[in-house]
Amino acid sequence: MKYLTLSLILITTHAATLGQSHSLLPVDDFGTITFSEVIQAEATSKEDLFNNAYNYLQSLVDNHKELKKDPLVNEDRSEINLPLAFTVYRDFPVHSPHGIIKYNLTVSVKEGRYRYLATNFVFHYLERNRYGRFVEVKGKSKALEDPVYKGSQNLWDQHKQQTGEKVAVMVETLKAEMMFTPDEPEPKIVKVQVNDDW
Repeated sequence: MKYLTLSLILITTHAATLGQSHSLLPVDDFGTITFSEVIQAEATSKEDLFNNAYNYLQSLVDNHKELKKDPLVNEDRSEINLPLAFTVYRDFPVHSPHGIIKYNLTVSVKEGRYRYLATNFVFHYLERNRYGRFVEVKGKSKALEDPVYKGSQNLWDQHKQQTGEKVAVMVETLKAEMMFTPDEPEPKIVKVQVNDDW
């Protein structure tokens, strides 16, 4: 019986460790889920990088009915911050919203390079109100770093996987938008009259 109990403890501990290490989401030195990268853009000025970043973040606000705030810009126009969110779903017993994952996206620009930073991922529970609409449960949230979810651990792991996928798509779109260069003005064409009197 002792051996059976010891075996179960070892298997459970190994499974928990495996589940934690299986999470593909990057973490910083403090264990906080953080996506960040510095990207070189030598041919692009700080001003153009700022405009590109602002336009992209503003398009996220314009295309997302739940986002109420415009991007926040610091004084020297070197950093733009935008709180973002997306809904995650459960499939059992029916496909329905389970929660909202909120996070912060910051884009910082310097001459010839920029950095994105996505962090502070928090899961906010949703429940159906008396009108049948899913609404956020006030005061009920959970940091996405938490390895354990009471209920369905598989569902929690799916939410983490979906977070990685959502951020990856957002980052690729951001990189494409940041490469945009404004059209240079067309050179003026000087008309010259050519005749026999030269």
